[in-house]
Amino acid sequence: MALEKSQIINDIISKRKTTAAEPKQKQEKLKSLEASLRKLKTQKQTLLEKPGITPKLIERLKQINFSVLIEEAIQEQQVWENLWKRFERNSINIGVVGLARQGKSTFLQAVSGLTDNEIPSSDGQPCTTVQSNIFHSEGITSGVVHFHSEKSFLEEVIEPYYQALGFPNPPQTLTQFRNVSLPSMPINHGQLAKIESLYKHLKDEYHLNFDKYANSLKPEKWRKEIAQSEIKQYVSQEYDSNSNPKFFNHLAVEKVEVSCSFPKVDVQQIALVDMPGLGDTRLGDAERMISALSQDVDFILFIRRPNKMGDFWGEKDINLYDTASKALEEKLPLEEWSFMLLNYDGENRQRCKDFENTREQKGIRVKQCLTANCNNSIEANQVLEQVLEYLVENIVRLDRQYISASLSSLKSLQSKVEQELTRAKELIEDYGDGHAEYVSFRENLVKQLYEKIEDFREKTRLLKDQPSKEFINQVDIAITNCQDNPGFPSSEEIKVWIKKEGIPNEPHFRAIQQMRATFLQHFHFLEIELKDFLNKTKLEIVEIFVDLGLGNLNNKQGLESLKAMANELNDSFPKLKLGFKFLASFEISYRGFLQSKVWQEISDNSIFPLPLGQPFNGSFGNVEDIILDLKQRHQKAIIICQETLKNLALSITNVQISMVEEFADHITRAKDIEQEWDILLGKYRSQVWTEFKDLEERKELQQQWNSLVKEAFLENQKLN
Repeated sequence: MALEKSQIINDIISKRKTTAAEPKQKQEKLKSLEASLRKLKTQKQTLLEKPGITPKLIERLKQINFSVLIEEAIQEQQVWENLWKRFERNSINIGVVGLARQGKSTFLQAVSGLTDNEIPSSDGQPCTTVQSNIFHSEGITSGVVHFHSEKSFLEEVIEPYYQALGFPNPPQTLTQFRNVSLPSMPINHGQLAKIESLYKHLKDEYHLNFDKYANSLKPEKWRKEIAQSEIKQYVSQEYDSNSNPKFFNHLAVEKVEVSCSFPKVDVQQIALVDMPGLGDTRLGDAERMISALSQDVDFILFIRRPNKMGDFWGEKDINLYDTASKALEEKLPLEEWSFMLLNYDGENRQRCKDFENTREQKGIRVKQCLTANCNNSIEANQVLEQVLEYLVENIVRLDRQYISASLSSLKSLQSKVEQELTRAKELIEDYGDGHAEYVSFRENLVKQLYEKIEDFREKTRLLKDQPSKEFINQVDIAITNCQDNPGFPSSEEIKVWIKKEGIPNEPHFRAIQQMRATFLQHFHFLEIELKDFLNKTKLEIVEIFVDLGLGNLNNKQGLESLKAMANELNDSFPKLKLGFKFLASFEISYRGFLQSKVWQEISDNSIFPLPLGQPFNGSFGNVEDIILDLKQRHQKAIIICQETLKNLALSITNVQISMVEEFADHITRAKDIEQEWDILLGKYRSQVWTEFKDLEERKELQQQWNSLVKEAFLENQKLN
């Protein structure tokens, strides 16, 4: 029968391992879902902190509680991690649980063959201080110690004391814990005795003796193998005659694994998990028990020794049971995977019967309630045999029940996540949608643009048939320059020329040509003035666009912005591109237009003879006559040019008007031009209106939100 039982358990373990991958995958997928939900939680906070968010949206966002979902996802991760560890184990683990001094260590010694040298038992102060997993295996007895990391020691061992004692600022580093003095013990407390006991644990054991165990704490969790003779100092505590603790190595230990040969058990693949006895004021034992029962234990054996002098199920018993039931919570009812062993010590038979009869009245429900002497190895092993028989018959069913309950819980979480994500998707659908605002802004801007352009047209039309005062002023400057610098050759130069030519005719002609070149040169600066004249008008148009916010369509300023608009507008905006290109490139040139008028007038009036080779009837006998003739010709040229150019000032004004008219036609009256403005303003609305800079950011946040919601939906679906 023993061989058959061993084979059955071996088969169960093998089948468990084949299904271990699924719980691991579920746990990893839940971790991914948690990460997605955390991103949404962060994004939610970002949205809530944005200026301009509406009270309605704030209220809707606050109704989405990602924190609850994240917490449930973390809990579900633990469930599936526990399942994975349960199925991945190489043994069936039985947890031995009870209050201090109830006979747990005695029972474990009777079954495992270990002695007080490894797992001491005592009727005095609690001995077992660390969880011990005792594995049945052939060979010499040995152990493996699992040590806390620096972080887990501070968070799981030290911080609970600070919280229970009401101390602020728990230490964040080992150096801080070692070097900083503890606060004084609280004195104004309703449970002063308990507080004093907690304080002494923290101070007298952990703080004052820190250097005696600190070397075992490292940045990461680690483990080391130990011999049988070393086991005791890592799993238990001994006290001197004054009840002062003697061992401190165990304070840095998370758990110890012991391998030994169980003398009377034929099933190899089992392990006994020895939990520290509850009831002491040492903090964290209950939490560590829950963790161990959920991760390392398949079955619980409660041990209780009724006192022969009078005893009953008390509050501590009920609290212990309730604490153990939290290990698997609603996934697997505790009564399905637990026995109660009433420890008969030879004198408490009646009390054991009383406890059995009143157990269920106190809500302590287990599958079987047994009575046996834990100090008797035969009876202790018979209890273990009954536990194994129950597991052989029921553990597959329990595993299935556990998985089924876990799947139901997971489905419930998925449903909650889907509901919240659906709400999350809907609540900011219009957050980044500024279409209504855009339409209003666009219509107002286009209206103002058309009005301002039309006003500017009317303004320039008023200049029709009026000469350009600016141009006339520049002509006057040019005439003054002509008068100040006529360009005559000196009388000495003319004399030299006459001597060289022999007659005054050729030198006279040469002097006229020199004077003409100088005369015409004085009007060349009008080229710049004409350009400045039109540029001033262009800049007035640019100012209209700037005032309306359209100057932000590119990063250029002034006339360069016109060129940038002409160059950057693509073929989607043919009318606008033509209009801005027309205005940016429009010019009036002295050399290309006015210069020919001036040349023609002074040539038609025979002021300056035609070039050499053409008839020239000049007949002057001396230098003085030539100089006088030059002055007369120069004055006549001035009068004619002044009249000619001032008459052209009217044409220049009309050119200005025509430039404005045609540009306005292109950008306000061309076919489909409103559609082009609509597309352009819609594309660059955040650059045109400062209000839409925030909207663009909102739109980006909305896109990020929707992307994160979609990601979370996908992660949630992967759990199916």
